[in-house]
Amino acid sequence: MANTIEALIEEAGRLAASGDRPAAIAQVKKALRSEPGSFRGWLMLSRFLYEDGEVAAAVSANQKMERFDPLSGDFQRIQQAIQARRLDEARGVAEVMLKHYPGHPRAVFTLAHLARARGDFEAAIAVLEEGLRHGPANPVLRDLLVSTLEDEGHYARAIEAARQLAALQENFDTVQRLLGLLLRYGLNEEALAACERAARLANGDRVKLSQVELARGQLQRILGRREAAVAALRASLDANHQNASAWWGLADLKTFDFSEADQEAMAELLLSPSADRVSRCQAAFALARASEAQGDPARSMAWYDKANSFYPGERFDPAQFNRAVERVRQGFDRRALAAQAAPVPRGPVPIFILGLPRSGSTLVEQMLASHPAIEGTMELPVLPAVKRRAHKHCVEQSGGDYLDKIAELSPAALAQLGQSYIDETAVFRSQGARYFTDKLPHNFEHVGLIHKILPQAIIIDIRRNPLDCGLSLYKQYFAQGVGYSYDQASIGTYYNGYLSLMDHWNDVLPERVFHLAYEDLVVDPESHVPSLLEHIGVEFEPACLSFHENARAVRTASSEQVRQPLNRGGIGQWRKVEPFLVRLKESLGQETLKRFEGCPD
Repeated sequence: MANTIEALIEEAGRLAASGDRPAAIAQVKKALRSEPGSFRGWLMLSRFLYEDGEVAAAVSANQKMERFDPLSGDFQRIQQAIQARRLDEARGVAEVMLKHYPGHPRAVFTLAHLARARGDFEAAIAVLEEGLRHGPANPVLRDLLVSTLEDEGHYARAIEAARQLAALQENFDTVQRLLGLLLRYGLNEEALAACERAARLANGDRVKLSQVELARGQLQRILGRREAAVAALRASLDANHQNASAWWGLADLKTFDFSEADQEAMAELLLSPSADRVSRCQAAFALARASEAQGDPARSMAWYDKANSFYPGERFDPAQFNRAVERVRQGFDRRALAAQAAPVPRGPVPIFILGLPRSGSTLVEQMLASHPAIEGTMELPVLPAVKRRAHKHCVEQSGGDYLDKIAELSPAALAQLGQSYIDETAVFRSQGARYFTDKLPHNFEHVGLIHKILPQAIIIDIRRNPLDCGLSLYKQYFAQGVGYSYDQASIGTYYNGYLSLMDHWNDVLPERVFHLAYEDLVVDPESHVPSLLEHIGVEFEPACLSFHENARAVRTASSEQVRQPLNRGGIGQWRKVEPFLVRLKESLGQETLKRFEGCPD
C-alpha cells in the first residue's frame, strides 16, 4: 500500500510540474483517500490548494498535515537539545528531518530559529522561504519570516510578508501585526485601513479596541489631524482607561489641556496594583506634562523625576558608552576612511540629519521637505541594519570585528553596502525626488560609514544647547532606543560623547559635515536656510521658510511644533528650572558648558 501511495503522490507532483494543477489536486486527494494519514500527501495538497487560490482549504490541509507528523519524536529530541544548549545536535537532527521530508515545517522552524539566534538573518530567511515554497499555508513560518525580514532590514519584504500572513489567517493578531509594521514604517493610509479591519476582528473586546484606537490616534497625529487624534485617543481610553499609552499620547500633543478628572484617572492608574512599570512610567510622564501646564516648576520637575524613576528598561552604562565612543574613534581613523564606494551607489541622494533627539532635527527636516527637490521621510531604521551587514561581511571576509576591519572592505563591497541602503529605503520614498532625508538622530555614530558607502550623501549636524536639549530629553517618554534620557547624569555623559565623536569626524573628515546650531536657525532662518540649501546644492525655495504650511506626515515628538510658525519658545527653557538641573550641569562639565556660552537666550 505504501508504494501505491507514494506512486500516486509522485504522479501528482509530475502533474503539478507540467502545469495541470486541477489534475494534481485530484490525484493527491485520491492518494489521501487511500491513506488519510499521509504527512507528505497533506503537505503537498496544502501547497497545491494555496497555489490554486483556495487559501482556507490550504490552511485546513496544513493543520491536518501537522496531526500526522511521522517525525514528532525527532522534534522532541530537538527541543531537549536546545534546552540543554546542544545547538549543533539540534541543527543536525533538523537537517536529517529535511532529507526525509523536504520542507518539513518543524525542521524549517528549528533551522531558522537557530540561524536567527546567532544573528545570521539571511540564512534564516533562506531556510524559511524554502520551507514556505513547500508549505506556503503555514502561518507559524510566515510569522517568523516577518520578524526575520525586519531583523535583517528588509522592510518592504517584511510588510509584504505581514500582508500575506494576514490574508492567510485573518484574525485580530495577524492584522494587528500588519498594522504595527505599517504604522512603524510610514504607510499611514494603509495603516488606517488596517485599523478598520482590526476593529472588526476585535469582536467587541475592549482591550483590543483600545489598542486599535491608540494606533488610530497615533496615525492621525502623524498626519496632522489633531482633532481626530484626540478623538481616537479618547476612544482608546473609553475602551480601556488603564491604557497608559493613550494618556501619554494625549500628553505628547504638547498643548493638550487635561481636566481634573483626567489627572485623577492618571493618578489612579499610577497607584493601581495591576499597572506594570511601563504603564506607571507613561502615566507619570503624562501627569508631569499636565502639572507643567499649571506653571509650577518645582512641582512639575518633581513629577518628571518620578516619571523617569519608573523607567523599566535597562539602565544606561556610562563607562560602556564611553568605551564604545573611543572604539569608533579608533576604528575610523584617516586610514580607514581613505577608501570609498566605487562605483557610487545609484539612486536619489540621501540627506542625513543627525545629532541628538530633541535638538531640532524635525524642524530641519520639515524645512528641507518643503523644497520640491527634497522628499522628507522619517527616522529611517535602514543605516543601522546596513551597519550590521558590514559587520557580518568583516567577520566572514576578514575574520574580525567591524571596527577593526572596516578599512579592509573593498570599494566594490562598500558600493554594495551603499546600494543596499538606497534600495532598502525605497519603501519609505514615493515622490521620486532627487534628494531624500533620513533623520535618525543617532546616526551621528555612523558618519564614517556614511562617508565610505555613500560618498554622495549630505550630512547635517543639528546641535542644540545641551541644557535645553538635556531638559527636553528628560521630559520626554521614549518607547525605545533612548535609555540614557531617564537620568540627568546619563544625559550629560551621552551629550559629551556625541560632542567627542563629532569633534573626531571634524578632525578626520574636515568639512564633510555641515554644522547647524538650532538657536541660530530659529533666530535667523532667513540667513541659515539659504546657506543650508546652497550646501545641499539646490536653489533657494521660499516654502522652506513657511515650512509650517507643509501638510506632510510627521512622526516625531515635535510633530505639533513644526506645524506652527517658527518661534523662540524652545530657547532658554532650562533657565526656568535651573535649580533642578544640578546633576545635568555637573555631568556636562564646565568645558562643555563654555562651548555654548554664546548661544542666544
